[in-house]
Parts: sequence; C-alpha cells; structure tokens
Amino acid sequence: MRYLTIEIPVRLWQRVDGCVDNSMAVDAVDGITETVIAGSCIRDAGWRASAASEAQRDSYGWPPREHLLVITLRLAHWEWVLSQLDRWEPYATDGMQDDAEVRAIISTALTAG
Repeated sequence: MRYLTIEIPVRLWQRVDGCVDNSMAVDAVDGITETVIAGSCIRDAGWRASAASEAQRDSYGWPPREHLLVITLRLAHWEWVLSQLDRWEPYATDGMQDDAEVRAIISTALTAG
C-alpha cells in the first residue's frame, strides 16, 4: 500500500469532508459499504489532522480557514476523494473556486507522488 501526505488548507478540506460525508450518507442507504469504509478513513484522517492543531478553533471546532492540515491517506483514497468532488460538483452552488483549488492540490501531489 502506498500512502501520500498532502497539506491542505482547512477551508479546502471542509469541501472534501462535506463531499465525502454526502457520499457516505447516500451510499449507506443504498448498501454500498465500500463508500462508508473509504469515507470513514478519509474523514478520520481530517479529524486527526485538525485535532493535532494548536490553533484557535471556530464555533464548529475547526482551526482557522487558512491553517494547513497535514493529511496522510492511501493513494487510492486520494483518487477516491477526487471522484467524490466530481460526483458532487453538479450540486455545488458556491465554492467552485475551492473545488478547482483542492482538485489541483490533490492532482499535483498524486502526479508528483
């Protein structure tokens, strides 16, 4: 198994976290356990990175929006993250800039890794 560590600002990780959470919720109802398992691993990595921060928290418990979270995931999980961002893109009413930015960060890291 190959792993990759990527630094992502909190504001962009929140988009990833939301898309993964949406996928888990929908696919759990449809009995797609692979999504629930992958999503749990990904969200847990984000929570752990967030918890490791000593920065001041907002009312939801997140570090500042520009704080870099150091996220380590399997390569397959990073690829799955990209697919979930694609999956939810048609429903995004805002945050298109964030989508493009987080996709670029992940894609560049995957290409370099």
